[in-house]
Amino acid sequence: MALNFRIYETKHDADLFLADQLRKQISLNPDSTLVLDLNDTLDNAYDYLIGEVNNHPVNLANVKLLLANGDGGAKFNALDIPEQQIRNVKSDDDLNRYLDKKEKVNVAVLNLDHEFKGFKSGSSDDVFKAKELFIYASGSGASETVRKLYDADMSKDSPLSKVKNHRMVTVILDAEAASKLDRDIREFYTYKFA
Repeated sequence: MALNFRIYETKHDADLFLADQLRKQISLNPDSTLVLDLNDTLDNAYDYLIGEVNNHPVNLANVKLLLANGDGGAKFNALDIPEQQIRNVKSDDDLNRYLDKKEKVNVAVLNLDHEFKGFKSGSSDDVFKAKELFIYASGSGASETVRKLYDADMSKDSPLSKVKNHRMVTVILDAEAASKLDRDIREFYTYKFA
């Protein structure tokens, strides 16, 4: 199992961690292509990312943001990314339309909710092939799905199994979302900021 859990006491800390990871990705690879799930649960993390990039500038000239599962994403206009490099995508077909032939998604951020399947309205195989996946869950309403991810049968072809089989996935949780995991797992993967 390649799941790397990162459990934080609060949603605020989980949001900060995700924002920091995304900023580092962009900083280390100025040609990054990111798929970001547009979801209310992730809004604060994206706000922190925008704040961090504005406070600690990075080169965004070649960054592509592909915004999944919703229309909008106007907040990302606050970043210095050319307008044609920010697109809304709803399926693998949309994703492939905006990628160059050899280009791959570096990072995909997906919200883990009760109806988790990647893209809500289209095929998701390509988004699950991103080089790195960040799966995010917050609140007690996500705890059952977090448990299902942990217990997912790796031999199945379900979205949760695809996540579990991925070679590089980080599951970012707050304590409430992690509440249905076994106690020893929660204790092992809980992180505290110094």
